[in-house]
Amino acid sequence: MNRPFLNVVIFTFVFVGSVVWLCGLLSRISGESASIATITGISPEAGESIFWGKGKCHTCHQIGTRGSAVRCPNLENIAEKAVERAAERAAQGDTGMTATDYIVESISFPNNYVVDGFKGEMPFVYEPPISLNQEELMAVITYLQTQGGEVDQSAIKIPVEVVKKISAGKKGAVAWAPYMEGDPEVGESLFFDTKSRAGCAKCHTVKDKGEKIGPELTTVAGTRTVQFLVESILKPSAVIASGFEPYLIITTDGEYITGVKKSEDEEWIELANQEGEIIEIHKDDIETIAPQTTSIMPNFSKTLNMEEFHNILAFLLRLQ
Repeated sequence: MNRPFLNVVIFTFVFVGSVVWLCGLLSRISGESASIATITGISPEAGESIFWGKGKCHTCHQIGTRGSAVRCPNLENIAEKAVERAAERAAQGDTGMTATDYIVESISFPNNYVVDGFKGEMPFVYEPPISLNQEELMAVITYLQTQGGEVDQSAIKIPVEVVKKISAGKKGAVAWAPYMEGDPEVGESLFFDTKSRAGCAKCHTVKDKGEKIGPELTTVAGTRTVQFLVESILKPSAVIASGFEPYLIITTDGEYITGVKKSEDEEWIELANQEGEIIEIHKDDIETIAPQTTSIMPNFSKTLNMEEFHNILAFLLRLQ
């Protein structure tokens, strides 16, 4: 065989093999794989692919050490925990509730019962922008049944109200949209430029770029409606995400310090203010500390013009 040709063949195989290996590595890092992503039907495998993919459940929940549990509970052994919580609900008058009923309700009507230490902020996953259908909901529930329990598809009963909403969504309701089209490229620049009138990256992260004072926004448009994003920018105190509540500390010297609590031990508390600065306060220097209902996020309705606002919104809407 001609040596130059042989070198080309060897190079080609090495190159292709490297690409395949790299793609596999990236898939494992992201927690998804091509084989899982194509699974359909009602099964724990399909539910797993939805949980870590289309459903974006992992952006607020963990299972074990995988995912994010800043806003919502860790779902490790949730089927086992659901038995206890269903029993508690039964004792409160919800007789006949099973562990699966509890899981179904938690997805269908997440604000009916909120676990202590968390707030009712889970979106309705069968409505836009997530828009899971009935089969996908059931698949996710079978996956959760495997977390400390056994799969029992016959026990899953999706509420009639939810089925009706899913059917109504299929009829093509017109989605709400801002009246002015923004420029996402300009919005991205405003977001990451900490010297701009927005400077969102001083507190928010997108794809590991930015600071972690406020919630990560990497996939925010994939889980929240346009209306929610608009309200979050213009009325940041309307909904404050769990784990990002502001606190007011009054020191023994009479100094007022407001920020999000980032860490705390026996001696020190760390607060992050709206400029993204971390302030360490020794507990001996604290006169009082109290949670606040006003977000430390600036009220951009007073600082951004109409064009800047819509440019930032256009950028956020790309974050699927």
